[in-house]
Amino acid sequence: MNHKYRSQLLEKINGVILLGDKDKSMKASLFKWLGMRRIYLIKMLFVVSNFNLTPSSIENEYVDQFRYTQHIVMRGKIRDNMAIFIITHCPCLLSIDISADYNGNQITDYTLQSIAEHCTGLQSISEHCPHLQSLEIIGGSIKDASIISISAHCTGLKSLNLLCCLHVTDTSIISLSTHCSGLQSLYLQNCNKITDASIISLSNHCTGLQSLNLEYCRQISDVSIISISTHCTGLQSLYLHGCNRVTDASIISISTHRAGLQSLNLGHCSQITDASIISISTHCTRLQSLNLGHCNLIADVSIISISSHCSGLQSLNLEFCRQITDASIISISTHCSRLQSLNLKDCHQITDASIIPISENCTRLEVSYTNITDASLIAIAKNCTGLQYLETYQCCSLSSDELRHEFKSLSELRAVLLSIYPSTPRLTSISCCLIH
Repeated sequence: MNHKYRSQLLEKINGVILLGDKDKSMKASLFKWLGMRRIYLIKMLFVVSNFNLTPSSIENEYVDQFRYTQHIVMRGKIRDNMAIFIITHCPCLLSIDISADYNGNQITDYTLQSIAEHCTGLQSISEHCPHLQSLEIIGGSIKDASIISISAHCTGLKSLNLLCCLHVTDTSIISLSTHCSGLQSLYLQNCNKITDASIISLSNHCTGLQSLNLEYCRQISDVSIISISTHCTGLQSLYLHGCNRVTDASIISISTHRAGLQSLNLGHCSQITDASIISISTHCTRLQSLNLGHCNLIADVSIISISSHCSGLQSLNLEFCRQITDASIISISTHCSRLQSLNLKDCHQITDASIIPISENCTRLEVSYTNITDASLIAIAKNCTGLQYLETYQCCSLSSDELRHEFKSLSELRAVLLSIYPSTPRLTSISCCLIH
């Protein structure tokens, strides 16, 4: 490479992921070419498409890059031998993310124990499965022993994701809390053996916790959340989706102690009432994201209070909140000018009266199973210049079956509307914005 232009090129490709040819040898040669010129990648996405790929087949090409890698993401058909090879050749690792494809991976405790031994400077580790078919394959293979080893060796750990690790128990999390007191982010979704004992230990030791995800940890009760609210002074995000033992006592405690809360997910928390949400709106005025999906006891008084106090709200999920009426959404449209995402699926009392005024700012709008008519969609097509996603399934008052599905671009919505209403002048005068 011409040294005269090298600095300019490096500046331009900073933060850009380079994708090689589909031919493996082309990918390998690219890494080797970069290494020869002392150009190293700080973050690497390593995809394994078949179980036959072995460490020996990549050692000569990639190993020089691994030496300087700080962040590694492993995708696809990852086995212990491959993961351990990469980990042991990355002495500078700060974060690891291991995920599976539809066929799952074969990562076990051996990989996590290797991480504990070789990556003592680790700050973040994520071990999760993005697809339902793989949940038990990944979760079932990770047990307490490896998490305890991680906590004992990687005491500087700041972020840990243990999504669907079904065999992880309180023993792991208590060990984690006592050794990794600087933990800032913890995700325990679907870790259904976790109880209040874990969360109380976390709250006592990890007081700097900023984000806690306990979705579908069904044994968690008020005692955990009240302890978190009392001790974790920097809490910003709390996810309790599916924690149906949580009541108003928890949320009122959170609101009165943690005024800096920015994101709250209470989906499927069936015992939550208006008392909680009114308290949240009064104290947590910096709230940006709120999920109340399937909270059947929530009524207009809650949402009107949220709109009056939380003007910075950007995302609101009210799916299946069937007591919500147009009054709530009109209030949101009046006060929450930054709102970008709104989910009103199965809110049967929602009509054109509220959708038309809310249509200006949203980039994502879900109004399936509501009573909107074509008038709402015409208003959206005229006003929502930044629309990225619109869902209108089973809206029986719409005039055409063509309008009862999802639209992933504004131009698509306008094209359908123009085919139904060719004489609508304002639709043709606004330039279409295709969203990729």
